[in-house]
Amino acid sequence: MGRQARATWISDEGLAAVTLHLESGGLHVSGERRARLPRSALSHVQASDGVVSFVADGDTYRFRLGAAASAWADALTTAPPSLAEKLGIAAGRTVAVRGDLPVVELEVALSDATRVPPFEAELVVVVVRDHDELQSLPVWFRECGVASPVWVVHGKGRQSTAPRDTAVRSALRESGWHDTKVSAVADAWSATRFHPAKAVG
Repeated sequence: MGRQARATWISDEGLAAVTLHLESGGLHVSGERRARLPRSALSHVQASDGVVSFVADGDTYRFRLGAAASAWADALTTAPPSLAEKLGIAAGRTVAVRGDLPVVELEVALSDATRVPPFEAELVVVVVRDHDELQSLPVWFRECGVASPVWVVHGKGRQSTAPRDTAVRSALRESGWHDTKVSAVADAWSATRFHPAKAVG
């Protein structure tokens, strides 16, 4: 989900009210002024008197964040967790996969896991590319004896033609599954973790 905060952008052009949104790929600034800055471009990150400053592509950026400035400086300089870590996929963990993985990031995240049938898996990863696949999930879970947490990989953003988070939550909640976490996967893909009702207490 990332880190988000309202801030004041301080520059030679004056002050601007903005929202900072830090994701694994970088910093997105929206509001009265906009910018997209990859993490790899950030250097000389500092926090002083409630202001976070850093250099990116030769330009200096300054954002007034008040008491949150130090935490933001730490977040900007801390390497984000890998996708495998965000999904809870440790080396050797047993995982079942349904559907073709849409991006190489998922293939890498699952590379050290042990593939097993769904009824034996500690974690299940399901990719839904259309609404028919989504509607068939509850039946597939029952038929395969799935009782472990499930990550449903679905569309994200307007550019995606796959079902998005609202449709996925609606379909699975109606079948007694509870969503507990969300993780970004790629630009057009996200994942929501679900637990069967009996596993939530």
